[in-house]
Amino acid sequence: MGDDGDVDAVRSGGVPPADTVVPLGDADDNVLVGETMVAAAPVSPMTKLKAKLLKTPPPEEDSSTDGSSSGSDSKKVAEEDKLAPVGIFELFRFATPFELGLMVVGSICACGHGSLLPLFTILFGDIITAGATPEAVANPDLVADRINTICIKFVILAGVAFVLAFCQVFCWMVAAQRQGARIRGLYVQSLFRQEMGWYDTHDSGELTSRVASDVDVMQRGMGDKVPYFMQYMATFVTGVTIALVWGWKMTMVVLAAVPALVLSGAVFAKTLSEATMQGQAAYSKAGGIAEEVLGLIRTVAAFGSEEQEARRYDEQLEVAARDAKKRAHVSGLGMGVTFFIILCTYALAFWFGNKQVRNMSMKPGDVLTVFFSILIGAMGVGQGMPAINAFNTARGCAPRIFAVIDRVSAIDPLDDEAGEVLDDVQGNLALEAVEFTYPTRQGETILNKMSVSVQRGQTLALVGPSGCGKSTAIQLLERLYDPMNGSVRMDDTDMRTLNVRWMRAQIGFVAQTPTLFATTIRDNIALGAGVDVSVDPATGKRVMNPRPVSEADIIEAAQTANAHDFISRLPEGYDTMLGARGALLSGGQKQRVAIARALVRKPAVLLLDESTSALDSASERVVQVALQRASKGRTTVVIAHRLSTIQDADAIAVVDAGRIVELGTHSELMRLDGGKYRILVQMQNVTDETAEQRDVRKAARAAEATNAAHAATDFAVTADEPSMLTATGVEKSVLVDPSLTDESSSESGKDKAVDVDKGVVMRAIRTNKSEWLYILLGSAGAFAAGAAWPVMAIVFSKVLVLLGDPSDEANASVRNHALAFVAIGGIMALANYAQLAFLGISGERMTKQLRAASFRAMLRQEMAYFDERKTLWGALSTRLATEATLVKGLTGDAAGSIIMMLGAVGVGIVIGLVSCWRVALIVLAVMPGVALGGYLEVQQMTADDSKSRAFFAQAGQIASEAIDNVRTVTSLGVQKHFLAKYLKELEGPVNKGRRAAIVAGLGFGVAEFCIFAVWALAFYTGNRFSARGLCTFSGVLEALTAILFGMMMIGQAAASAPDVSSSMVAATQIFRLLDRQSAIDPCGKGGEQPSDVDGAVALKDVEFNYPSRPDVPVLRGLTAAVAPGKTLALVGESGSGKSTVVSLLERFYDIAAGSLTLDEREAAAYNVGNLRSHLAIVSQEPDLFSMSVRDNIAYGFTNTEGTVVTDAQIEAAARLANAHDFIMALPDGYASEVGERGGRLSGGQRQRVAIARALVRQPKVLLLDESTAALDSISEKAVQDALDKAASSRTTVVIAHRLSSIQSADAIAVVAQGAVVEMGTHQELMARQGSICPIGAEPDDGSLEGGGIRSDNGAFSGCGGACGLGRSHVHGRTPALEMH
Repeated sequence: MGDDGDVDAVRSGGVPPADTVVPLGDADDNVLVGETMVAAAPVSPMTKLKAKLLKTPPPEEDSSTDGSSSGSDSKKVAEEDKLAPVGIFELFRFATPFELGLMVVGSICACGHGSLLPLFTILFGDIITAGATPEAVANPDLVADRINTICIKFVILAGVAFVLAFCQVFCWMVAAQRQGARIRGLYVQSLFRQEMGWYDTHDSGELTSRVASDVDVMQRGMGDKVPYFMQYMATFVTGVTIALVWGWKMTMVVLAAVPALVLSGAVFAKTLSEATMQGQAAYSKAGGIAEEVLGLIRTVAAFGSEEQEARRYDEQLEVAARDAKKRAHVSGLGMGVTFFIILCTYALAFWFGNKQVRNMSMKPGDVLTVFFSILIGAMGVGQGMPAINAFNTARGCAPRIFAVIDRVSAIDPLDDEAGEVLDDVQGNLALEAVEFTYPTRQGETILNKMSVSVQRGQTLALVGPSGCGKSTAIQLLERLYDPMNGSVRMDDTDMRTLNVRWMRAQIGFVAQTPTLFATTIRDNIALGAGVDVSVDPATGKRVMNPRPVSEADIIEAAQTANAHDFISRLPEGYDTMLGARGALLSGGQKQRVAIARALVRKPAVLLLDESTSALDSASERVVQVALQRASKGRTTVVIAHRLSTIQDADAIAVVDAGRIVELGTHSELMRLDGGKYRILVQMQNVTDETAEQRDVRKAARAAEATNAAHAATDFAVTADEPSMLTATGVEKSVLVDPSLTDESSSESGKDKAVDVDKGVVMRAIRTNKSEWLYILLGSAGAFAAGAAWPVMAIVFSKVLVLLGDPSDEANASVRNHALAFVAIGGIMALANYAQLAFLGISGERMTKQLRAASFRAMLRQEMAYFDERKTLWGALSTRLATEATLVKGLTGDAAGSIIMMLGAVGVGIVIGLVSCWRVALIVLAVMPGVALGGYLEVQQMTADDSKSRAFFAQAGQIASEAIDNVRTVTSLGVQKHFLAKYLKELEGPVNKGRRAAIVAGLGFGVAEFCIFAVWALAFYTGNRFSARGLCTFSGVLEALTAILFGMMMIGQAAASAPDVSSSMVAATQIFRLLDRQSAIDPCGKGGEQPSDVDGAVALKDVEFNYPSRPDVPVLRGLTAAVAPGKTLALVGESGSGKSTVVSLLERFYDIAAGSLTLDEREAAAYNVGNLRSHLAIVSQEPDLFSMSVRDNIAYGFTNTEGTVVTDAQIEAAARLANAHDFIMALPDGYASEVGERGGRLSGGQRQRVAIARALVRQPKVLLLDESTAALDSISEKAVQDALDKAASSRTTVVIAHRLSSIQSADAIAVVAQGAVVEMGTHQELMARQGSICPIGAEPDDGSLEGGGIRSDNGAFSGCGGACGLGRSHVHGRTPALEMH
C-alpha cells in the first residue's frame, strides 16, 4: 500500500500469471442443438431496420439506487401488447435450408395428400354412373368388373395416402422441433446480450415465462398444424378444380359465395389474433408474478402471504380469462358463420344443378361429382379452421419473442469481435466528470460530474451514506451502464471502446449480497474464470474462450477466501450441490464462495462492494487479510461501511449526492475539522493512530498475510500430489459446463417419460364440473355438428334419386330438399358456435382454475420441497406456464373435435345400419385398423410430449436462474456458459422428436390408408349386395354416404391427437402436484390457533439435518431459551447453525429430535399460519417484491380478514426504520416501484424497507438475522435504537456478527458445530476467562491500539475462537458505514 500522501497516483504492480490447465466450458458462439448450429440471429438489412425500430432506449435503471417510473413501465407494457402479429412467412424466419427443405417436402406431401380425397369423387361418380345405367340390371357381371377395377384404384390411392401422410407429419414435426429449439436458444441468447438498463424495465420472470408459454404456442402453430392446413386447402383447391371441369357453370354459382367466406374469415381471424395477444400478455404477467413469488418463497412463507400472492396471481389470470372468453366467442361465431354459408351454398348447388339437368346441360352423375368435389373442398376449409386458429395464435405470440431476438443491445457482452482488446492491462481506472441519470428518472441526477482515479496496485475506498452513488460508480466501472456525459476509463482508454466481455474478465467483483447458482461449489467457483483471447486460424476472427481452471486453482481461491475448511467438512466437499441461490449454505459461507469465485480469475482489478459484510469476525479477519494480500499488484476499489477495514487504503473518497466531496488517506481526512469522513469515523469510535502505531500495525498485518500465504501453500494441491479428482495421479480438469457431467446430464433422470395416471380424463372433467352447463352445451353442439354430416347424407341421396326423375313432382321435391340444406346449415352454425364458444370458455376456465390451484399447491409445500433439484422455482414456474394450458384440451377444442367425430361416426353408423346393415357391418369390421393407427400416434405423442416437457422444464430452470441473477451472470461474463447449458437441454426434445415423428407419421399413415381401403371395400360389397337384391341402390347409397361423411371427421380428430396426448401428460403432472400432501402446510386449518402469545421461546436438545442433505447433521442437541420480552443473541462462526435456528422457529422445517416450543407449546402443535403470524423476520439478505414501497411495507401486515392498512401505520414503521426520508426523496414517494427484488434501491435502502416491513407487523417474536448489516453509520445507529425500542416489549432472537449490537442482550448463546457451547449475559461470558478460547486474541483490524472489550484483567474472554467473534467490534462502537 502507498504512504499517506499517495492520493493522486495509486501505483501499479504486477498481475500474477494464472496456473491453469483445462478450458472452462464452451465459448463458441455457435452451439449445436441436435444437428442444428445455433448462432446469433442473422443480421440482414431488414433485420437491422427492424432492430432500429424495435430498439428501446439504451442503459436504463440501476439496481442499487434507482427509483421507478411506473408510468414508463406501464407504457412499455402497453406498447408490447399492441405489437401486430407477424407475417405468415416471417414466422419461419429462423429456419435453416435443411428445415426449409423438410417443410417444402412436407408441404408437397400434404398438398398431394389433400388432393386424393377430391380425386375420389371422380371414382365415386364413375361407380354411381356404372350402377345406375340400364346395363347394371341387364349385365351385372360387367358392372361388377368395372366396379372392381375402380376399387383397385381406391387401394392404389390408399397406398399413396399412406406414404404422403407419413412424410407430411414426419417432415413438419422434425422441422418444428428444430425451429422451436432454435427460437428458444436465440431468445435466451438475446436476453443475455441486453444491457442492465433494459432489464430494469422488464420483469425477468415474465421474460423467461415467455420461453415456456409463447414459444411453446408458436411451436405448436408451426408444427403439424401447418401441413394439416395445407392438406385441407389442397382438398379445397383440387375439389374446386374438378368441379369446374365437370360442371363449370354450377361451380361458378357455388363459388359466388366464396367472397363472403373470405371476408368473414378475415374479420374473425384478425379479432382472434388480437384477443390471443392480449391473453398471452396477461399470462406472461401472471408468469412473472409466479416466478417472483416462487423465487422468494421463504419471504412469502415468513409473512404468511400465500393467500395474498395467490390472489395477486389470480387477478392476472382473470384478465387472461376474459380475453380467452372473447377469443372463444369469436372462434365460435367464425366457424358458425362459415358453415352456414357453406350449407346455403349446397342448397344453391342442388337447386342450380337440378335446373341444369332439366335443361339437359348436365347429367345427374356430373351433378354428383361437382357437388361432392365442392362438398369435400368446403369440408377441407372447415377442418382447416383449428389449424388456422393455432397458426394465428402462433403469429400473435411471435412479435414479443422476435422483438427481443431482434433488439440490438447498447452494451453487448457476447460480441467477441466488437471493441478493442488491450495487449497489457495495467488496471488504471478513472471516472472523468461522469454524469449519470437513470432513464426512468430523468429529473434526478445520480452522479454529478464525479471525478476520481486510481492507479495500478493501489486501493481506492468509497464511503458515504446510503444512496449517494457509490454502487452506481462501481456498476459504471463494470460497464453495466454507460455514463450520460464524461467517461469511464481503463488504462486511459474509454471503456466504451473496449470489448465488453474481455473488459469485464479483467475485473473481479464481489457484491454485498452474494449470488450463487444451483450447481456444485466447484462449478460455482470455476464460473469466476476469466477469458483467453485468440485468433481463429480458419476465419481470422477474434475468439474468446474461458480461461482454463484446474482443481488447484479452485482450492487455492477457496483457501484465500477462508472457505476451504468448511467446504472440506461437507460430505461431498466441492461436489456439494448448493440449491437455488446457494440456499443450503449460510450467508457467510455463500459470501466466502463468492469471494473465491472472484479471486480464481486472478483479476487485474478488484471491485469489493462490502464483500465481507456477511462474515463473522473470525472469518472476516482472515478473509480481509487474504483480500489485502490478493490486492497486491492489483487495482482495488472497495465500498465499506466498517471504516476499520479501509484505513490502509491509498485513497478514501467520500461520496455525497453523486460527487466526491473529500479525498485523501485516512490520516489526512481525519485532520479535516468537521469533515464528513471524520464524523463517520467518530460515530464508529475508530481511534486515530500515530505514524508509529500505523507502521507497527502494518508490519503486524504483513506478518499475518505471510502466515496466511504459508498456510495456503501448505494446504494447496501440488503437481506432485495425487489429485482429489482422480486416482491416477493425473489432475483432472474442472469443467464448468454441468451438461458435460453426469450429475446434470440431460439423460439423468429426465429421460423417463411420465406415465399417464388412470382416470385422468374423467378427473379433469370432474375438476371442471362447475362449468357443467358450458361443457354440456358445448358437447351437445360438438355432437350435433358432427351428426349433421351423415344426416345430410340422407338428404343428399334423396336428391340424387330425384335428379334422375323427370317429373314435376321430383322437380318440386328437389327445391324442398334444397331448403333442407339451409335448415341443416342453421343447425350446424348453432352447433359449431356452441362447440367452440362453450367448450372454449370451459377449457379456459379450467386453465384458470388449474393454474390457480397449482400455484396454491406450490405455495402450500414445505421449504424442503423447494430445495429439491427437480422442483427448483424456475422449473416450477415453467410448469405453471404450460401444463394448465394444455389440460384444457380435455374439455376444450381437442375434446370438441373428438366428440364431433364420435357424433359423425356414431350417427353415420346408425344410418348405415338402417339403410343397409350388411355394408355397415363390413365397414365396421375394418375400423380397428383405423383405430390402431390413431392409437399408435397418440401413444407416441404422449410419450414424446412427456419427455419433451421434462427437458423443457430443466431448460426453463437454467434460463430462469440465469436471467433472475442476470447482474451476477453479467459481472462474471458467463452468459455463454449458461447459454450452452440451456442449448444442451434443448437437444433432448430435438433428438427424441425424430423418433416420435417417425412413429406419429406411421400412425397417421396407417389411419389414412385404412380410410381409403374402407371406401374400396364398402363400394365393392355394396355393389355385390345391390346386384343380388339384398339392398336397394338408394339404401346402399345412403349407407355409403352416411359412413363416408362420418369417416371424414376421423381425420380432424387425428389432427387433435397430439393436443390430447399433451393434455393427458400435463393433467397427470398437475393432479400429482395437487394430491401432494405438504409436511408443513401454511394454509392448513389444523393446529392450535391462539389469538395471542407471550413469546417464550425454548429449544431443547434439538437435532436437525436438511432433507436434501440427510447425512449432514446441522444441529446436534442444541439447547437455548428466552423468556417473554427478553432478547437472545446467537453468535458463532458462519455455518454453525444460527440461521437454521431461525428457520426452525419460522417452522420452515421440522426438527428431527428434541423440542422446540413457543409458550411451552410445541411449535408443531400450532397452526402454521398462526405460528408465523406471531413472528417477524429481517433477513441478512432482504428480498423485496416488484411492487411499490408502500405495498412492500404493507406486506408485513398479517393477512387476516378485514385487516385495515393505513398510510399512517406504514409511515410510522418507515420512520421507525429510518426509511421515511429516503422514501420521500424518491420521485413517487411511497408509490415508487422498487423493481425486481428491490433492485432499484440500494442495499441499505432495501434493508430499511425490510425492517419497516417487520416492524409494521407488531410481532410478539422478532427475528433479526444481521438486520443492520447493510446500513451506513447514521442509519444503523438510528435503526439500532429503533430496534432496541421495538425489542423492549417483545421477545427478540438476534443473529449478529458485531458484538456491539448485542451487548445488552439478556442472553448470548455461543453456537459452534450445531450446539450451544456457552450461554449467558455479556458480562457473565466475559468473566469466564478462557472457557472457550485462549485469552488475549489478536486484535481486529480496526482495533488500532489493541482496544476492544476488556475484562478486569484487560484481556478478551468469552468467545473468539469458537464463536468467531473478535473483541474490537464491541467497545461501544457501531461499526457500520453503508456501502453506497
